[in-house]
Amino acid sequence: MLAPHENLEGVRIADAFAGMIGDLPWPNFRAYVLANSQLSKLCQLGGYRLEPKHRKRFELLLQKEAEKNLFSASFCNPIFAQWYPIHETLYRAIEDYFHGDEYKRYREAQSLAEDAYVLPEEKFDALFKVPDLAKWRILLCFSPMQFSTEQAEKVVQNASGNDELLSRVKEIEERLDAARAENARLEGEIERARSQSSGAGDELQELRKAKRDLSGERGELQTKFESSQAENRKLRQALVQQEEEQKTALAKVAADAIQDKVRLAAGLEKLEKDLQEWRSRYEQQRAEDRELKDRISQAENDLNQERARLQTRDRAVQELQNYADLVLRRIDWLQAGKNLRLTPELQKQFNSVMKKLHYESGTPNFEATLPAFWNSLLESERELIEHVAQSNTLEVASGNAEAYWTNLKEPFEDVIIGVEARLMLLKLLREIFYQAIEIEDLEAPKLPPGLLKIK
Repeated sequence: MLAPHENLEGVRIADAFAGMIGDLPWPNFRAYVLANSQLSKLCQLGGYRLEPKHRKRFELLLQKEAEKNLFSASFCNPIFAQWYPIHETLYRAIEDYFHGDEYKRYREAQSLAEDAYVLPEEKFDALFKVPDLAKWRILLCFSPMQFSTEQAEKVVQNASGNDELLSRVKEIEERLDAARAENARLEGEIERARSQSSGAGDELQELRKAKRDLSGERGELQTKFESSQAENRKLRQALVQQEEEQKTALAKVAADAIQDKVRLAAGLEKLEKDLQEWRSRYEQQRAEDRELKDRISQAENDLNQERARLQTRDRAVQELQNYADLVLRRIDWLQAGKNLRLTPELQKQFNSVMKKLHYESGTPNFEATLPAFWNSLLESERELIEHVAQSNTLEVASGNAEAYWTNLKEPFEDVIIGVEARLMLLKLLREIFYQAIEIEDLEAPKLPPGLLKIK
């Protein structure tokens, strides 16, 4: 990056300074001079007042002082501060960019200091315009902005071309004016010579020759001037074309922005509709939730009532189930056994049955004791049948067939006695229940009168 006054080849700082003070309106120019006591004293030296008619003299004095100070920043910055804001369009475009978020992000990305002012290439190309070339030359020389080498070359090259063209046009115009004045002078002299002497033919011929020479020179100068005008027109056409391209680009950007705005508006409208729909669904769901809560509450109340009815029913069922135990507790099983005619072996088995039935509580219970005793007898039968069915394998496994069948002799007898005992028990229970108890008496939870006679 190039700082002000650094390697500005092709640009005369003195000319840029002269253009800067020349652009200042008189109130700004006068305010700057009065603010500097030395300049004010220098300008008013010799009795000159700070009036617009002496401005050319004051500008020359300021330029000489600037050259003495080598166009230092301390001398030129106050003038630049007066000049910069008067070009409002360029000033506003540059200042809005440097104080905007876009430049802040660029400065952070490039790790620039907060007081650094650098225009990216695309921003420079957008702001730089040939008609503002003189202004950009002043910015290049005196502004705190840092220009890249390419940016400085653009300003310098355009400045050099434009200055050369203007210089040539000015030179041609000056020579044309001089030729016109000389032509007018010569024509006057010719007329005077004609009036003074008609015999001054030789002198007249010389004058005519001089006139022809001047006319030729004038034609040459006119041709050069027209060539310069044609070059100017080309430059203006190029400028107009560039401006048209910029307008087209801006129009495209504006159209894209409008399309994006319409698309975003449509998306926002859709989102708002979706939001409204979801709100309606949410309210509907809340209503359904409240209804479900009410139904759940009602169901819980119904369930509690049903549980209460079930508890009442379970208590009634328990009372009916306990009725069988009450019946069994009323039976004197030993006395009932004595009244039966039993063989000694059955008597022994019956006593064993009674012991089993009186194992824990001393009172028979259909739900636990009696089924367990019955199943134990069945288990003995199943074991005996298994030993007989698998005798071929078990004989070999035991190693002694005689001992194997000898050991099964006692289980055979026990199973036979158990079968007789179960048969006897079934008959006994049938006689007790179906002789002492009537079926209709079981419908009410009370002891039947016939059962009391068993004791």
